[in-house]
Amino acid sequence: MAITTKEIAALVGVSRQAVSAVLNGKPEKVSSEKRRKIFHIAKNMQWRPNSAALRLAGHEHTKFFGIDSGFFPPYKQSLLENLTMLLAELGYQVRLTPPGDKQHKLRVMYDYAEEGAEGIFTDIDPSLFPSEKFPVPLLVIGDQDRSCDLAFDYMNGVRLLVRHLHREHGHEKMALVGFNNQPPSYEPVFRQGFETAMKEEGLICRSEQLVETKWNSSPMDRIMGLLRKREITAFLCTQDVLAAKLIAEFQRRGVRCPEDIAVTGCGASFLSELTPVPLTSLYLPVQDHAKNALELMRKKADKHSLGIAKKMCLTPVGLFLGGSCGCPAAELPELYWEGVPQSLEDLRWEIKLSGGYEKFRKYLKPETETAKRHK
Repeated sequence: MAITTKEIAALVGVSRQAVSAVLNGKPEKVSSEKRRKIFHIAKNMQWRPNSAALRLAGHEHTKFFGIDSGFFPPYKQSLLENLTMLLAELGYQVRLTPPGDKQHKLRVMYDYAEEGAEGIFTDIDPSLFPSEKFPVPLLVIGDQDRSCDLAFDYMNGVRLLVRHLHREHGHEKMALVGFNNQPPSYEPVFRQGFETAMKEEGLICRSEQLVETKWNSSPMDRIMGLLRKREITAFLCTQDVLAAKLIAEFQRRGVRCPEDIAVTGCGASFLSELTPVPLTSLYLPVQDHAKNALELMRKKADKHSLGIAKKMCLTPVGLFLGGSCGCPAAELPELYWEGVPQSLEDLRWEIKLSGGYEKFRKYLKPETETAKRHK
């Protein structure tokens, strides 16, 4: 059973009226911290507005956007919260699709369109349904390897990693560790970026330096073989969880990171804090991503533009120099009393509140350019 506003109010420690104000886009008297908690609980406990109550209150035409909540693991939880807060600040209500398969989500999205949604944010592959005929504007947040409106620039991100490892630490022999060649994610883009960056740096990149872990019965044996035979000195992982597991496996085999081998991740999730030395990873500016999503949606809604944009908008990514690449280890908070940040974007926010942001900022090497278009 979905949670009620009364139950959310009890969990957050505010009045029911305050919860209703936040969820209906009128959060003026509620602190940003409590707004985040309200949105977090509403999303995870499947809150949905009571349409009968809205009609009785005369708000059946309350302007709202739908958000497909199914496209959000670690950093994407933060994206959902940032996007929801931005919409609420503009006076929009947000309705989240409940967990389920893609067909169920599509039915809910069409329901929202019939109920008067001004647009829908989703990550569903637009080729799976007639997206160009969807009755309201869609904003597809996806990855560079398929059609979408907005994506992180992973291609350039992995090039930043390769250049940093080569130019700052002298690594010439590197390997890429991913799940497999063709997953429904950004990994093909990561692989292409790796091969391009190695070529740009004048470094050798053979097929054996591209290690798949999924469907591979002994990926660690192959990795150790590369370490010995090819003298690989740095491993770039397509996800933070892979990097964390790889560092743990190396440690069990007596290989130290970063003294003996450099390891980097992608995503800058909370896993960056759980490795023996903080994990160097691609840093995803989630707040910028949410702002770009809102800007693109507002343009679509103003023009009532249907279908996917001809040119993809890319949000630049940066590097978080945690220490696993060989840089001095980052100084991170040791303990959280309430919750665990889902991404380093959240961690940056917490550190900003504590007044230690300037000290922390030295570990971030963001791209300075604004979001760019890519066909």
